Amino acid sequence: MYTLVIINLVEIVAAIAGTIYITRYREEKQSRYLIIFLWLTILMELTLGWLPAGVYFLELFSSLKDTMFEDNIWVYNSYDIISFVFYFLFFSSLKELQKVRVISVLLSVSFVIFAVLNLYFSGNFFTEPSSLNFLIGSIFILLHIIYFFFQILQSEQILDFYKIIFFYVAIGTLVFHLSVSPILIYSKYFSNAKSPEFVQIYKIILSAANIFLYTCYTIGFMVCLKKNKSYS
Repeated sequence: MYTLVIINLVEIVAAIAGTIYITRYREEKQSRYLIIFLWLTILMELTLGWLPAGVYFLELFSSLKDTMFEDNIWVYNSYDIISFVFYFLFFSSLKELQKVRVISVLLSVSFVIFAVLNLYFSGNFFTEPSSLNFLIGSIFILLHIIYFFFQILQSEQILDFYKIIFFYVAIGTLVFHLSVSPILIYSKYFSNAKSPEFVQIYKIILSAANIFLYTCYTIGFMVCLKKNKSYS
């Protein structure tokens, strides 16, 4: 529970830093979409993310005990699909990835269809994280990020890469998915009854990856806030 509080705090700090950034400094519209997505993520985390605690501690949600809704695995299985599609479209909307934009849109549509069908036929929507959806989504995101870095290396932006907010977003997203994807392959052990040690390791890695992700966003907003030109 304490780690969830810390994660929520770093998410909020990142969203606040991003909000200050887009209100004070000129930036492409993609960064505005990112901030909206961050705030929507926080809203989801502060409500449905705390659902198991609410069911356990609050009488208001006691009717959900011993039902498929008492845990929030189904919430994150749904959120993962939305998150992956957002990042596909986010990175493909950058000018450095214009050449692959159509391919990215097709990948997004294909991924949504596959992910929904996989959750339906696998039967694990309410029971365990969908490792297959996360793995395939992560591969698609990594391809976007690798291509983004490749385009940066070939342009003059390489001299001022630390002034580009999308560089920090790419780094944070890259490390997050590289860290979480391997552990999710063994998600069938995500149960205290089966392997409490694995659950503990999973929580530590997931918490550290989330903290790194949003800290990276915050650092990026703070650095770019000082380096880029303002409206005034």
